[in-house]
Amino acid sequence: MIARFKHAEPVRKLGVVLLIIAAVVTLVGSLDQHPSLAPLAFLRATFDDFYTNVGTELASIAITVLIIDRLHHHHDDEAKRSELILQMGSPDHSFAIEAVRILAAHGWLKNGTLTHAQLGHANLEGANLQEVSMQGAKLALTNLQHAKLTGANLQYALLKGADLRGACLRGVDLRGANLNDAKLADAKLDDSTLMDSETILPDCTYWSTGVDVSRYTNPQHPDFWQPRHAAATSP
Repeated sequence: MIARFKHAEPVRKLGVVLLIIAAVVTLVGSLDQHPSLAPLAFLRATFDDFYTNVGTELASIAITVLIIDRLHHHHDDEAKRSELILQMGSPDHSFAIEAVRILAAHGWLKNGTLTHAQLGHANLEGANLQEVSMQGAKLALTNLQHAKLTGANLQYALLKGADLRGACLRGVDLRGANLNDAKLADAKLDDSTLMDSETILPDCTYWSTGVDVSRYTNPQHPDFWQPRHAAATSP
């Protein structure tokens, strides 16, 4: 027992010491208040002195325990989310997609967890990221081929050099996004895809009303544009 106490953590030692002090103070105080009572009567008198505070003390302890437990779970959740985002940024496809699945299962994909996430060079080909908020996320050189991004928030996201070939970008918010050198061949865009004067297009020009975006998405377009390195990597 003593050996275990010696090797206990400092906080646990402090708790044990305070508990012993509390017991001694209670005993000495009761002996001072009831010096001549028989043992049973002494115990009853001691109980009478303290029972009115027992409920309050127990309630305080319960609330403290619940608060500590909540903080502990919150800390665990934060750590797990950070670990999964790190995994999602992996260049290993199966590893990254599994992180997406777990994040979705916990309801963390659509609650802003991926806002400003560092996902550069990740292999998220075919990932289901519909209605996910990735505002300000770093997705440079990320593989998002055939990814389902319908309704996603990619405002001010860095998509420089990202591979978005065949990705569904309907309803995606690309206002302020940087698509410089991004591959958009066969990507699905429509009138619900949002761009503004801060959106940088693949050829490093800014979007404006009347811009023919299909020249970046339709390989049959007479003025089709794609990054110089795209032709060598096109399937």
